[in-house]
Amino acid sequence: MQLILIRHAQSKGNKENIVQGQTDEGLSSLGKEQAKELQKYFQSGDITAIYSSDLGRAIQTAMPTAQKLNLEIKTDADLREAHFGIWEGLTYNEVKEKYPEEYTKWHKNYYVRPCWFESFESHEKRVKRAIEKILIENDYNSKVAVFTHGGSIKTQIGSFRNLGGEELALFTNANCSLTLINFNPSVKYADGELIYYNKEVVFYKASNKLKPF
Repeated sequence: MQLILIRHAQSKGNKENIVQGQTDEGLSSLGKEQAKELQKYFQSGDITAIYSSDLGRAIQTAMPTAQKLNLEIKTDADLREAHFGIWEGLTYNEVKEKYPEEYTKWHKNYYVRPCWFESFESHEKRVKRAIEKILIENDYNSKVAVFTHGGSIKTQIGSFRNLGGEELALFTNANCSLTLINFNPSVKYADGELIYYNKEVVFYKASNKLKPF
């Protein structure tokens, strides 16, 4: 089985450089264009099922691909981004000014989070739980697209590559980028292998034209 983890397209919060977490404001106008371009990358047979975080920015990213391939979007709250507590709604510049120590520690070590954050352990555990459900619900030959969030994808990169917090802090996921996890020869979570991450199939040029690679 193949799981393609897809970070959502540009959200309104991304555009304004705002900490979102589980705040749900949907995609920006550019994000909506990116979601439309993303569906061009997938052809019939490339994907057999689609799952998504229940937050609007993930669902809106999945919709064009689901419509093209005539697939249902199955939502799961376990695929949500981490809850950022009192940081949600602030710009990153405001966070740096008001909480410089906590911000610096978090950016140096992805496992170290302020007390008002959802812990890394909690975040990683619930995303793992969502993936385990997907493995049960789909057969061995399935190719499943999972529309989720940058932080949720990073928890799985850390898990499948056994990375320390400082190493994981260096990883990034572009909007609409793909991360592939392969389950072979079994469909047990522990047998998953990270094949690639942050594969960009949609990009943005100064001309405002989006093209697939």
